[in-house]
Amino acid sequence: MNLDDHTLDKIEVLLTQSMKGIHLLYDNNTIAKILQTPTDELDFFSNDNIDRIQGLFSELIIKESFEEKTQFIETLDPESYEILLRTYFHIVESTLLSATNYKH
Repeated sequence: MNLDDHTLDKIEVLLTQSMKGIHLLYDNNTIAKILQTPTDELDFFSNDNIDRIQGLFSELIIKESFEEKTQFIETLDPESYEILLRTYFHIVESTLLSATNYKH
């Protein structure tokens, strides 16, 4: 998938907001409920799950507007919603960790 600069800018805005604790795409209660079980306990990024993860995230990021993104998320079944949410927050966490020199 080729992403143009405009699409990358939109993704960067969403990630920047999430790194500040402002989660525009997801409901905070749902985030807390899903993320109470750590992803590493679920074998989430297994080879069997990677294609599904990539497909869902690719579908999200190609949506042009914020409204299209939220509508897409709202149409997902619970399992796909959880996969997309966990993927999104994995990216946010990785971005935060790579942006700081201090790790503990």
